[in-house]
Amino acid sequence: MKKRSEIAGQNKEDIHVASVWIKSDRGFTDGVNLAVEEVNKQGIILKSGDKEIKARFVIHEFDDSTDENAQNSRLSIADDHKIVAVIGHSSSSSAIPASITYEYNGILFLSPVATAPLLTGHDFVYTFSIIPSDDSFVGKLIEFAKERNWRKLLVIFSRNLYGLNLYQRFAAQVQPPLEIVEAKSFFVEHSDYKGLIYDLMNKDFDAVVLAAAEENAAKMIKQLRDMGVNKPIIGGDGLDTLQIWDWSEKAANQTYVASVFPENNEFNNKFKQVYGMNGSYSAYQGYEAVRVLADAIQRTGSSNPIQVASTLKYNYTQGYGGYLFDKNGLASNKKIHIKQIVDGRFVLVE
Repeated sequence: MKKRSEIAGQNKEDIHVASVWIKSDRGFTDGVNLAVEEVNKQGIILKSGDKEIKARFVIHEFDDSTDENAQNSRLSIADDHKIVAVIGHSSSSSAIPASITYEYNGILFLSPVATAPLLTGHDFVYTFSIIPSDDSFVGKLIEFAKERNWRKLLVIFSRNLYGLNLYQRFAAQVQPPLEIVEAKSFFVEHSDYKGLIYDLMNKDFDAVVLAAAEENAAKMIKQLRDMGVNKPIIGGDGLDTLQIWDWSEKAANQTYVASVFPENNEFNNKFKQVYGMNGSYSAYQGYEAVRVLADAIQRTGSSNPIQVASTLKYNYTQGYGGYLFDKNGLASNKKIHIKQIVDGRFVLVE
């Protein structure tokens, strides 16, 4: 920790940052690279006495496609004393153990997608999340269900960290006139959920709350529709990818997603100009994390992790994108939208 701080304190031109993500998803990396190109073009001004140094980011890519890869990545990052900050980890299950490693090694950690409240519940110094926790996503979904008069809710959740977290928060927040008529879990390792769905079809419900992510969620959506369940499906950021449409074999209409990514924004215009396609949720979060980090370092005048962490927690008003962080390092004012999947595209509902 001391050696890393000493190296950063030298305020050299290269600021070394680790980017950790799933190798098969280039969206996040493309978003990171887009932001890095913008930041480096302008430069990050560091201060050493009366002298100003124009610095730039140097990105080191690491993989967390599996638990083993995630562990190897965080240990490799800890061993490299040049690296002052980490952006990434593609899930709460990899971000939470990584945060412990980074805390004990004095590395600033900006998590772009981990929503488990436990991540920022340790009272850690170096851990920050630029996305609200599951509590906020659940609150938005409950508010939306009330607006639509979907009072009787059927909850289906995956038996993993993401699904359990979302279900537990949902169950804790639901109050009359809303009610959970039934809650059932499923193993993501299984592929046939028809028996579970059959047992639920005789229930009286207005909407399905699906606490699951990505391909596992899409398989459940597909089988719900195949079994004749045509009620609205609502869920959190685990459904925030248009791959749900393909994975579900085009069965995901009437699926509503709580999201921090409104699609039609300045980022998407930039992304499309560079890559020729719309940006994804992960690309947007990677981009945002880099821009927050660059802004915080410039405000600090140093890339020393402890100093940057102090800036983010106690002196980050009117920063990049209007981000504010609470005393635990959680983004406290990020707006959550509702999007609907309509024929293979997202439509902003509110």
